[in-house]
Amino acid sequence: MQILIVEDDQAIREGVREYLTAFGYTCVEAKDGKEALLKFAEAGVDLIILDIQIPLLNGLAVLEEIRKKSPVPILMLTAFNDEEYKIDAFSKLADGYMEKPFSLPLLKARVDSLIKRHANEFETFEYKNALVNFTSYTAKLDNQPVDINPKEVAILKFLLENEGRALTRMQIIDHIWDKSEEVPFDRVIDVYIKELRKKLNLDCIVTIRNIGYKLERK
Repeated sequence: MQILIVEDDQAIREGVREYLTAFGYTCVEAKDGKEALLKFAEAGVDLIILDIQIPLLNGLAVLEEIRKKSPVPILMLTAFNDEEYKIDAFSKLADGYMEKPFSLPLLKARVDSLIKRHANEFETFEYKNALVNFTSYTAKLDNQPVDINPKEVAILKFLLENEGRALTRMQIIDHIWDKSEEVPFDRVIDVYIKELRKKLNLDCIVTIRNIGYKLERK
């Protein structure tokens, strides 16, 4: 699981990264709002820890921009007790907030809970006459079983988790293929996408020229 930590205080940012890394999370860091949006666009992120008071573009503006593209869980950090900031964060669809100072074990508990809750949202995928179960790795079209490859299922789930966001072929490979596996040539993703479209009539998988693919339900 990859977490984007957006915090301008280097000590806090590095402390959170070191703590979460010790529990198996992979962390990407950003020190301001513009860098946060850039890192979000580059990396396959499963959760964002987002401070409100950051330079160039504040956390609420970053939250608003990301929500235009993705339902990724976002935990806000704030030093403010003012209810207006909390109301504003939730109105822009934050998944929770923590006030500074906070304990690292409590932060991890919130992260674990949000990731678990978010993962459960994607147990199945229904689109027109297609149904995919990500738990059993099975699929149906017009209520008839479809022979589907596990990698095809994993790719579809990754696209769904990043719905509306363009993913490069290498982002998909980095997320789906285990480090112990032989890394395929990036164009192999084209083959898997072609099969998904063919087997399940998924016209919702859109080709982004010179970049890769995104899932966009019509």
